[in-house]
Amino acid sequence: MSSSPTGTGRRPVTAPRPRTDPCADPGADPGAAAGLATVRVGRQGIYDAQRALVAHELLFRAHGGTGSGLEGAGAAEQDHATSQVISATFGDFGVEQIAGDKPLFLNLTRGFFTGELPVPCAPHQVVLELLEDVEVDEEVLAGLDRLRARGYRVAVDDFDGEEARLPAVERADFVKIDLAATGERFERVLALVRSVNPEALVVVERVEDDAAIARCAAAGCDLFQGYGLQRPVVLESLSLTPSQLVCLRLVRALTSNDTPIGEIERLVSSDPGLSLRVLRTVSSAAYGTQQEITSLRQAIVLLGRRQLCSWVVLMLLGGVTSVDTETLTTVLARAGACARLAAEESDVAYTVGLLSGVCTVLGMGEGELVETTGVGPSVRAALLQHRGPAGRALRAVLAHEADEPLAADAGCTPYEVSRAWLAGLSTAVRTVDAVREEG
Repeated sequence: MSSSPTGTGRRPVTAPRPRTDPCADPGADPGAAAGLATVRVGRQGIYDAQRALVAHELLFRAHGGTGSGLEGAGAAEQDHATSQVISATFGDFGVEQIAGDKPLFLNLTRGFFTGELPVPCAPHQVVLELLEDVEVDEEVLAGLDRLRARGYRVAVDDFDGEEARLPAVERADFVKIDLAATGERFERVLALVRSVNPEALVVVERVEDDAAIARCAAAGCDLFQGYGLQRPVVLESLSLTPSQLVCLRLVRALTSNDTPIGEIERLVSSDPGLSLRVLRTVSSAAYGTQQEITSLRQAIVLLGRRQLCSWVVLMLLGGVTSVDTETLTTVLARAGACARLAAEESDVAYTVGLLSGVCTVLGMGEGELVETTGVGPSVRAALLQHRGPAGRALRAVLAHEADEPLAADAGCTPYEVSRAWLAGLSTAVRTVDAVREEG
């Protein structure tokens, strides 16, 4: 399970869905009813030597814990928490909505490998990850053989050269080595993996900078995971092209309910690329409309202000600097989570989350962005002072992403924030994919 020394190598996180208790108080927090600390889930990219995204890992850990997993919980609690994470992910959203068309690495506890708990997802798009604290005994090895016979791929997590885990390495499709944990022993551990299972792909975890990536690539490693591959680009000075300036003006227009549709149409039409993208998408059968599109204005109305605002922000970020798909997805996931938590002003909350994400990626202060875009008072107050429902939602989502306690006046539980973020991620994956396809 990969992590960063600062914790920022992880994606924003979300909690599992507990089993439904028909006798439970319908107004109670389901996570609390389960009798467990809230378990948080995030998604982290896995890249090849050319820094192309090739897979995702679903990460989970106890909320507010200092460890990078569920180390403090007992075996039964870990199995319970893990099963609920998987239930939430695959029961409510489906693997394709969380991982797109990429494989998804799943951290599993002992019960899943011994057959005590079922793996509720088909084998074609998942990799089952055997965590480092699972004892590799005959029962686990037999389970690995059964799962591989059913078509599942297996990864051995955090291999450190332990002799007791070599039988699992022999059966693995992937072996993950923690660069920070192995340190100077890294090459020796890598050589051991190659000697035991030359066919396995080696995934290096916690690659924190370009030098680490170069070292591991030179050693012949196959895949890479860590903060060094997901750090947003912070600009020393922000120099916007005319196209990016149009995007910023559009953000301001789209966040104000008073902006007439004619003004939005004028701004969209001033960028030929954006105009063409809107028309293509709304005209496509995939967008679900049977109407004949006869004008840009009609297309804008059908697309909707919120979706158009998402596209504009993605164009802004993609045009200013080289932002990877994972980062773009995270920006939209934050916005979607805010909108769900502040349903009474969801459009404002979505915009606030979106602009907060832009600040994170571009390294801009919220005040600077507010002045640049000229957004309305409600957005300004929510973004700068965390005031109102949208501001409280943003504060809750930011705390959740940073694994910090929610404020007393958050108005929601950690579980509710977690579910909102997972729902936002599901929508974000589809939006980013659509923008890439139409770009």
